[in-house]
Formats: sequence, structure tokens, C-alpha cells
Amino acid sequence: MMRRSKHTFHVLCSPIFLVLVSVLVLAPLAWAEVSTLTILHTNDHHGHFAKFSPYGSPDSGGLAAQSTLVNIVRAEVEEAGGHTLLLSAGDVNMGVPESDMLDAEPDFKLMNLLGYDAMTLGNHEFDKPREVLLKQQEWAEFPFLSANIVKKDSGEYLVEPYIIKEFDGLNVAIFGLTTEESPILVTPDNVKDLEFKDIIETAKALVPKLREEADVVIALTHLGFFENSGGGYNSAGDIKLAKEVPGIDVIVGGHSHDALTEAEVVGNTLIVHGGEWSKFVGRLDLTIDTEANKVTDHTYRLLPVNLKKRVSYNDKEYFMYSGVGYVEDKVIVEAMQPYLSQADELLSQPIGEALVKLDGDRKLVRAQETNLANIVTDSMCAKTGAEIALQNGGGIRSDIEQGTITYRDVLKVQPFGNTLVLVDMTGAQIMELLNYAATIQPGNGAFLQVAGLTWTLNRKTGAAENVQVGGQPINLEQTYKVVTNNFMGAGGDGYATLKDLPKIDTGYVDADSLREYIAEKGKVGAAVEGRLTIVE
Repeated sequence: MMRRSKHTFHVLCSPIFLVLVSVLVLAPLAWAEVSTLTILHTNDHHGHFAKFSPYGSPDSGGLAAQSTLVNIVRAEVEEAGGHTLLLSAGDVNMGVPESDMLDAEPDFKLMNLLGYDAMTLGNHEFDKPREVLLKQQEWAEFPFLSANIVKKDSGEYLVEPYIIKEFDGLNVAIFGLTTEESPILVTPDNVKDLEFKDIIETAKALVPKLREEADVVIALTHLGFFENSGGGYNSAGDIKLAKEVPGIDVIVGGHSHDALTEAEVVGNTLIVHGGEWSKFVGRLDLTIDTEANKVTDHTYRLLPVNLKKRVSYNDKEYFMYSGVGYVEDKVIVEAMQPYLSQADELLSQPIGEALVKLDGDRKLVRAQETNLANIVTDSMCAKTGAEIALQNGGGIRSDIEQGTITYRDVLKVQPFGNTLVLVDMTGAQIMELLNYAATIQPGNGAFLQVAGLTWTLNRKTGAAENVQVGGQPINLEQTYKVVTNNFMGAGGDGYATLKDLPKIDTGYVDADSLREYIAEKGKVGAAVEGRLTIVE
């Protein structure tokens, strides 16, 4: 048996040896350059600059409460020696009358006060003519980003493709991406001079360059939380982007209105989404090894902006905060008041009464016939004298609660300012359109709502069946007078059948036609009538 030398034992236990071992083990940790970065983010804001009551949660959301939340987090992060970013993943526009009437001026100017660092362009930034977008860029004191939108005539970027922010030696690259489906999601004339380039190819070309310039690469996207969109251009979503483009540390996304309660990890990429309407602020805390240009740790949570939950007791209802409650920032409250006053008088005027709740929730109106969709399409026929009305479900944006109906309620239902378009269509052309509509999956904005005809959507065959117009089987040779909105008439939502047909734009705004229809009726209590039958 070999005996251990006493000298060896003393060496191993000597203080000098232990110190040397400690230095060798701990040196890499001590020498590593570590930074912390907190990303605060929102998406699909859709004009909700003031507090509102989503689904019975009173006085929720709003940029005044969000300002308090954001600044509390900033104070905490700065005290700990970290850095913060505040980002928007697009669709600031469209959804609330007070904002829509003012071209979202209150939203962009209040976002300045909150200190947003950047925003990517969403498809709803193109719902109005280009002049409006240019005006919004002037209002905003932060950059609009998109690396895959270029001008057809020159190939120049419409807005900045990316920015690099520097925090005490930490370089953070942020680049924007916008869904390739935008040309069919907005009025085509508004983007006819633009090319929405392939998302994956754009990112593959840009990310390696950004990796050379930055410690962290963030994709600020308006693509949706999925592999592919499943309609129109079948545009790539955030999951596909993460899988196919290496080198992206974080995807801050929007478009699909998903509220992710934890970061989705795909390979080495984190994906976060913050829901909709600025009801939440997403908070992603990163630990970054700047020597290795690598995110080494993260935590993520959704912070509700004064959302409430209902508690019932003794047949009474009470509300409590879903998390922390935030006192509204007085500076923001004062800044928004002139905008609210400017719109209130017109919007608050009563125009009629709903005898029942009128269903326009996106989960319903993009998947089945609803009573509100029937009123919308009936109003289109009433205004124009058309036999048939065609309306995309995605163009109906809100419920109308039972009780008094105001102009504000109507504008929430139809906020886009679309005009009614008349087109003559043969029965064969209508069948072609219906067969396309039969391929639309539930949840897609292209889901079709109608008046003047009934039909069966057979999901087994993916075809339209049992089509009747005015109670009679459709005649493929007969010509019918059809009304739709100018968005669909230009081929929006993939309705290519309509695109090349001769049309007359009546100039009638869809929301005004709906308002007139409700005002004429006085009281409305529409029902689901069996205009659409779905066979699974």
C-alpha cells in the first residue's frame, strides 16, 4: 500500500494553496462582463390611451396608469444598476373612437411622455392614407422600425430598419419586422407603392450584421405568435422566425393579441407577447454576458395595468385588482383631457337602443354568424339597395351592450372608416367567392358575414353548399347587386374575386350607415337567423 507523504498533505491544506484554487475557480466569474437589461413592452394598443372597462373590469388600462407602472419599474431597475427599454410591437392605431377621430395623436404624444424607445409598424398603421402615417412620425419622438418594408420605385426603406441603443457599454440592437400579409389586411391603395419583403430572408441578411455591432439583438415584430399565419400570404410568425434565423436573442412580438404569461423559448431565442389594448405591460429581465455576447439568464412576467377581477358575496359584486393597483400619473391625465373633451360631445349622443346584447367579440364574429354581424350587413343593404352584403368578420371590432347605443359604440364596432362599394356579380362569381370563404379557418379576420343569402360551409369538403339568394337557389348565370366595403372590394383579406370587378364606391362610410340604420329602427333586437350553417 502506498502511503501519502506528509509533505503532500500539508501542501493541499496550506492556506496559500486554497487561495490559489479559489482564484482559479472564481476568476472567470469575477472577470466576466455582466449587464442587466429590463425590456418593458406593449403591443396591439389600438387607441386605448384612456382607461376603459374591458369585459366588465372597470377603469382598467390607460396610459396614465401605465406611466406610473413603467416609472416604478424604471426606478427599481436603475437602483439595482440595470437598464430599461420601453418598446411597442405595433398597431397603435384603430379601435377607440376618441383616438381614431384624431388620427391617434393623443396616443403618440402620450407615448412620448412615457418615454417609448421604439415601435415597429403594424398592419393597422396603414389603415389610413400615407399622409396620416407621416404625420404620426412627426408627432412621435421615438423611431418607427421595419426592415422588410421598402418603396417599390427606389428600394429605400419606408422607415428605419433598426436602431442600436447604448447603455454604459452595453449595445442593444433593435430591428423591426411587419407581417407580409399587410397588403391584404389594409386597403390596398394605401400600400400599393410598397413591398413587404420576405420576413425570414430579411432577418437572415440583417441579424449577422447586428451581431457584429451589438451584445444583444432584439426583433421587434408584428407577425403573430405562430409558425405561419395560415391565410393570405401564409406569412411567417414569430415561432418560425425563431426557428429559422439564428442569432436573435429576444423577439418582442404582437399582431395575434396573445398574452404570454412566460417567455417562450425556441432554441436560443426568447419570445414575449403582451396581449392587447395595453391591458398589460410585459417585463423581461435579462442577464447578459457582454464578453460572450450571450443572454445567460432571464425572468418574465405580465404586469396588469389596473385590471380587476370580480368577487361575488351575498348577491353583490365587488372588484379587486388583479395584481398591483397603480395611481394614474397626473401629468398624463392632464395631457389627455383636451383630447377627450374634443371628441366627447359628438360621440356620446344616443342614436338608439339595443334590446339584447349585440355580439361582435372577435372569437365569435370570426367563427360564426352573430346578431351584430347581421345588423351590420343589413345596414349595408339598406343604405345601398343591394341584394347581397359581404362583410369580413375582422372588420367588426366590438360588442354593443344591451341598452342605449351611442355613436361611440358604433365607431367601436366599425372604426376603420371604410366606404361601401357596389359591384355586379354573377352567381358563378359569388360561388367562387364563397368557396374561398369556406377555406378560412375560425379566428381569421377574413371569416365572412353576409346578408341577402344563406349558405352552408362544409369543413369536410372545404366548399360552399346550399347557397340561396332571397330564398331561391343561386342562379349561376344571373347577375346580382352586391355591396361590400372598399377594403374587401380591393381584394383585402384575400378576396381576389372582387379585386378586378368593376365597382362603384358610394362614398358612404360603413359606420355612418350603421348609425343611420340603428337610428331609423330606434330599437334593435336582431337574432342569429341561420344565414350560415357550418358542417364540421
